[in-house]
Amino acid sequence: MARGALSLLALASLLGVAFGARPMSDMEILSGPTPPVWPLVYEMEYTISLPYLQTLQPGGLKYPVHVWWDGPGRRVRYDFYGGLDSSGGEANKGTAWNLYPRIDALRCDASNGTVGPTALGAALEGLGLGEGVATTPLPDISHWTYAGTARIGNADATAWQLNDRHGEKTASYTFYTAPNGWPVRLHMMGLNLLTGSHYDEYVLEWTRFKPGPIADRFFDLPGPCQELLGAGPQDGDVEASGRRLAGAALRAASVLPSALLGGAGSLALAALRDSAASAWAANAALVESHNARVAAATSASVSSSASATSASEAGSGSGSDGPSYTLSLNHFGHLTHRQWAATSLGLGPRRTAGAGGKLKLPSGRPYQRVLRNDQLPTQVDWRGSGADGPGVKDQVSCGSCWAFGVVGALQAAWFQATGQSLSFSEQQLVDCAWEYGNDGCAGGYIEPTLDYVIDAGGMAQESDYPYLAQNGYCRGPGVKAPASAGPPAPLAAKFSGYVNVPSRDEGAVMEALHLQGPLAVLINAALPPFKFYSEGVYHNDACGMEPDDMDHVVLLVGYGTTAEGVDYWLIKNSWSKYWGMDGYARVTRKGNDCGISLNAVFATVDAQAAEAVEAA
Repeated sequence: MARGALSLLALASLLGVAFGARPMSDMEILSGPTPPVWPLVYEMEYTISLPYLQTLQPGGLKYPVHVWWDGPGRRVRYDFYGGLDSSGGEANKGTAWNLYPRIDALRCDASNGTVGPTALGAALEGLGLGEGVATTPLPDISHWTYAGTARIGNADATAWQLNDRHGEKTASYTFYTAPNGWPVRLHMMGLNLLTGSHYDEYVLEWTRFKPGPIADRFFDLPGPCQELLGAGPQDGDVEASGRRLAGAALRAASVLPSALLGGAGSLALAALRDSAASAWAANAALVESHNARVAAATSASVSSSASATSASEAGSGSGSDGPSYTLSLNHFGHLTHRQWAATSLGLGPRRTAGAGGKLKLPSGRPYQRVLRNDQLPTQVDWRGSGADGPGVKDQVSCGSCWAFGVVGALQAAWFQATGQSLSFSEQQLVDCAWEYGNDGCAGGYIEPTLDYVIDAGGMAQESDYPYLAQNGYCRGPGVKAPASAGPPAPLAAKFSGYVNVPSRDEGAVMEALHLQGPLAVLINAALPPFKFYSEGVYHNDACGMEPDDMDHVVLLVGYGTTAEGVDYWLIKNSWSKYWGMDGYARVTRKGNDCGISLNAVFATVDAQAAEAVEAA
């Protein structure tokens, strides 16, 4: 049997056995028990695990979630990391809120239609409380297939399975329930049937499930939110607060079982759908139609080349004749575009700091060239070197691309100066750089973040300050956070400044990349095809090139020219190795480069710190 012809039934059986399910008999397949129907009111606690992150931080990433859900009352509350971050809303009262740590204290963004009026509707929709019927956090599994029984821990469980296939990609879901019908475990695995590799994996483990009723106090506005709404409209940055509130709601919903199963038939959160089709089906249609156009263009190019009288007339395969890059369903396949943008980008409109803020004019110095263009190498590729860092990371459900881009540039600078390849803490920047104009998981910027690193005295390592994919209390130097946050993280590297490469100067960017190592750069990444980029040279005429068009930060790690003569930039993203070419992408270098050459920056290492490493 061909590898691509593996039946979904066989695949389901293999996955079930692999995760502890007893093989089904033919009779059980035909006449198995009925899937459970969830109560309308319930409280539950579960932990999301992303096993593939174990290579970057010990134990991977475990994301604890606590949910209080009252469907008939149209109200909900989500707590993350034991209440470190909390979001909630009551549609009948017209309120929505997000309570989160800001450096060393809790802060609230909230709306009741008067305070932050433009944010209320978006926040309630993100929480699953939009117009119409409230959308339960648990997916409807009434049409799933009985897959036998299993032992989960020390208890018996019933397994239910669902598979959805598009081309060579399939998403397989296995939901284990207790004898009383309560949820126990959900495993989602995306598989490439041709290669046998997986492109997505989530494991949800329930530690508590309690049907309602739920006491009103769990839905009450937290104290700081009551104070905010009770004070009435404020003169502060209402737009930024509203953006944070709506983004927090979307990020909260993106880690619910219903959202993680967005590709499974009609299970997507209705309030988050961008069309009547499910997120998975809509995304699959986008991928398939794009790849069909690429195949047709390639076929036409080959046919034209065969009849041409000169090899030079065959064309370069550039974007002007149609897309020369392919797409593939990846771990974003289950997300609507709005969910994806809220959790996977992170560069917002620049703001001024609030009272007591430290936002200032960027202190970087301009780059001075030392080479002519004809002295530059034709290709640079830092992948796999110490300057490229420990591997491709994943910002997960936090708009922290800016922190990952800055950390990438800092890791490169430190390696170039000392020979040490270290993994610095993105979480330190998310938690501690607020007063420099950043907004934690709601977005940030390159230069202000570098100013924070310089002022703070340096960076901690990932092992001492691990990533949470969530706003947390600052454990950086000089901050007295609550004791529950843990001790201050020791600093491992010190930096003295940063350098801005001339904007849109391709030669200067190439030279800085060649001589200094990887650079933090901006890019217009919000166009739908980019999130499913697979390989080739990405070119999109719709890309913006102006500062206001930029919405994402990546690390520029190389440049080159394809065999067909297409010049490209090579970028490293923060969307895991399951995106693009194992986490990297080629983007066209000539003409519209989606803004990559607009704002390239590299860091400089403190000379005494570098000397101390060499002397050790």
